[in-house]
Amino acid sequence: MKKTLSIILVPHDDSRTRQYQLSYRLLYTFLVLTGIALLVISIFIVTYGSVLRHSKRAANLESQNQRLLRQSAQVDSLRGELVRLQAMSIQIKKMLGINLTPEDSILVASLSPIVKSPAIQEFQEEEGVGEEEQKAMLKAFPTLWPVKGYVTRGFHTTGGEKSADYHPGIDIAARRNTPIRASAEGIVVTDAWDDTYGYMVVIDHGFGIYTLYGHNARNLVKNGDRVARGQIIAFVGNTGKSTAPHLHFEIRENGVPKDPNNYLLD
Repeated sequence: MKKTLSIILVPHDDSRTRQYQLSYRLLYTFLVLTGIALLVISIFIVTYGSVLRHSKRAANLESQNQRLLRQSAQVDSLRGELVRLQAMSIQIKKMLGINLTPEDSILVASLSPIVKSPAIQEFQEEEGVGEEEQKAMLKAFPTLWPVKGYVTRGFHTTGGEKSADYHPGIDIAARRNTPIRASAEGIVVTDAWDDTYGYMVVIDHGFGIYTLYGHNARNLVKNGDRVARGQIIAFVGNTGKSTAPHLHFEIRENGVPKDPNNYLLD
């Protein structure tokens, strides 16, 4: 006789009792299939969780690798910029007849050719400056920081003069009466008072290049004076529209404001 399992359902109302019969073989098959299904589901959950963790770890590693690559590229760029600036400084010193330090001499031996300033290179290309004129031109380029201090406001001409952020030069904070030096040799064309810049000096360096020094406490030069590179021409002050002692410094080429950071070296 075939062994069966009876399941009887007895309702609480007056409905008739229901009876179901299951063979042990069918029940066994159901339990085995249910166990296999649960095992498969468990394996899937464990495997999926592991794959998901490895996927997140791989994504994190990829992100870190990309960040390292970007940082490496930035380091290479900074290293190249440092070499360019060092080479440019040496070039200017040689053209101006300034003695090179032992470190400069070592660097000269390792750099070939010497890199030129972008501003100088562009100027030479536009003006067609020959080799014989390079020395005079380089002397006219304002490469000397006019005062020792900290840049508190940078160059910004985007948007034009009507822009609230318009600033055709840089502001260098320094103590009152700190000496202000000519950034390059030239002739003083303005020694005057200005409502905005207070006591100011403008120097014509030739080749259409002018520098402006504003908010001075007092000027030491007069119109028509020829000044040498590094000569003291004024003292830092707080005159004109100024809230604290500082120097407003501008460089203009043919009347167009230029970013001093592209010129200043030492």
